[in-house]
Amino acid sequence: MPALKRARDQTRGVVCKSNLNQCGKIFYLYTHDNDSKFMVWKTSSTPGGGTWIVPLMPYYEKGGEKARLCPNTRKTAEEGEMIPARMSWSCEIDGKTHKNSYGINNWCYDLRPGVTNIWGLPEADRRAWRRIDQRQAAHIPMFLECWRWGGGPISRSDPAPPDEDSRHNTGFGRYCLNRHAYTINVCFMDASVSKMRLKNLWDLKWHRKYGMAETPPTWPEWMAGLPGS
Repeated sequence: MPALKRARDQTRGVVCKSNLNQCGKIFYLYTHDNDSKFMVWKTSSTPGGGTWIVPLMPYYEKGGEKARLCPNTRKTAEEGEMIPARMSWSCEIDGKTHKNSYGINNWCYDLRPGVTNIWGLPEADRRAWRRIDQRQAAHIPMFLECWRWGGGPISRSDPAPPDEDSRHNTGFGRYCLNRHAYTINVCFMDASVSKMRLKNLWDLKWHRKYGMAETPPTWPEWMAGLPGS
């Protein structure tokens, strides 16, 4: 029954959008308590320990797992899910499993003096946002649907994933997912949440030096006919 499926998919999209709305508020609570600064990025031997997960735990943990999961994602890769768009991810911290469907824009961290990369992303000292109080906040993706805990596009010419059925670690590969009819939900730095067409992800201001004048990549076959840039 196509009409019933459409209605179900729309409801799931609304729930997902509501989840990200809560996430935006959590980021604002954290940064309010920390002089408008994002959490400091650091390497860690604890899975998830060097990311946003541990610093935000006091703010999101009481919301329960449902608030951290898009209804279109149920299983992790370890539980047998093979399609990134339907995949959640998890990490274990202090004996507790944290399951999620969303990830950070890796340029949304603060940095210690002398640190110049974030998860291998170069020139982070010049590119990272560090603070939430940005003039272009409505155009800066902060937290969004993702098959891992974060990603980091470098250039508007970064390639798109060559296919939609396997995981890709390219700049956009962790976000470019067919999760809601070739769209994903994005929470921006002003805490607004919007549904974005996949091609339009290349039009967002990912980091301070992201050049909008650059030409987007040649789209792979699975994306060529999609609307957007």
